[in-house]
Amino acid sequence: MAAKRPTWKDSKYADAKGKFKELKPAALATWLIKSRRGNKRAIIGSLNQQIVFNRNKRPSYARKMITTRNIVNKRLGSKKKK
Repeated sequence: MAAKRPTWKDSKYADAKGKFKELKPAALATWLIKSRRGNKRAIIGSLNQQIVFNRNKRPSYARKMITTRNIVNKRLGSKKKK
């Protein structure tokens, strides 16, 4: 069971310095898009990590990260060609 547990990974991007906790979801989405240079994979990965590591101890914070993830997905959309 311990082998399947997620591990924390630091990002190569700028440190948030409390922005995840302080900013509202829309503002956080804007900051993430700007600081991660629109790299959707990096943004969603950092939000998923926050969700996984906080869903049991801080469910309201995890819900905020889910809301932010939804905003990022909506703004960046998918790049599928028809």
